[in-house]
Amino acid sequence: MTAPEELRDVLAAAVEEDLGAGVRIEDLAPLVGGASRELWSFDLVIGEERRPCVLRRDPEGVEDPAGRRREFEVLRAAYDGAVPVPEPLWFVESDRGAGFVMERLEGEAIARRLLRDDRYAVARARLTGQLGAAAAAVHAIPLDGLPSLEGPEGHPAEAAIAGLETELDRVGEPHPALELGLRWLRRHLPEPVPAGLVHGDLRTGNLLVDEHGLVAVLDWELCHGGDPAEDLGWLCIRSWRFGADDRPAGGFGSRDELLAAYAAAGGREVTREELRFWEVFGNVRWGVICLVQAHAHLSGAVHSLERAAIGRRTCEPEWDLLAMVREG
Repeated sequence: MTAPEELRDVLAAAVEEDLGAGVRIEDLAPLVGGASRELWSFDLVIGEERRPCVLRRDPEGVEDPAGRRREFEVLRAAYDGAVPVPEPLWFVESDRGAGFVMERLEGEAIARRLLRDDRYAVARARLTGQLGAAAAAVHAIPLDGLPSLEGPEGHPAEAAIAGLETELDRVGEPHPALELGLRWLRRHLPEPVPAGLVHGDLRTGNLLVDEHGLVAVLDWELCHGGDPAEDLGWLCIRSWRFGADDRPAGGFGSRDELLAAYAAAGGREVTREELRFWEVFGNVRWGVICLVQAHAHLSGAVHSLERAAIGRRTCEPEWDLLAMVREG
């Protein structure tokens, strides 16, 4: 991890380029969260004005400037499109990596607290509707206005399946449950729809919530062009319910409530069959992601106990996947 003193200088230089001299970076400290990106909290001080900020950046050894620029660009489009997100402020790049500064909002993201604490009882009652509306706002952002993103060629679902097959082959381990899931998906393709912006990781754990409900949708690094219903299915996989299995939509509400809220906010009418397809897809995808995270550690590319631990979770979506495909 970059030393705070060095990072403070990089941040000050980036902000001063836009605002001029006299900028101070105070209370710089790392935040816990995220297996793939570093998060740093700080206050930007200009004269008597103090602005709370967060830096989201690549860790050393896995620099991806193009990826961070893409995330910054999409976050800007989401902010301009009235999606509840932190305001993106500055892109920051140095020889030690790339990232961006955004406003720091107040709220809770830890799923266990959101799903259990009495403090968030009112929020839990509202979140399914708010998530449906947020997803509709994300999917309303024109894909052709995002130069760094391209829609898939041909059928969006087929392209998504092909991507998972490629990743699974790259890992090179036998996982019959995931292979079965991929075959099921090939047999149950939904009708193709025009490609749109997909957040890619819309789920409990990537949501900032206060006592009144949704504050912001976070972590846009997996955004891509595809079938927007992918986001809805991903939100519903059991891994993101964190024990609240009677409330499939992120642990907050029912699938039907989510689909109704999404349509009421301007999203297209997504059928239960489509949602089921993308929920099965989500389980296969999460299983593959777990394997890829573990492989990064085991191969020596990135030494991370957190990635190794995520790899041990592969069995969870495999189990859920088998239960779903058994139903037909």
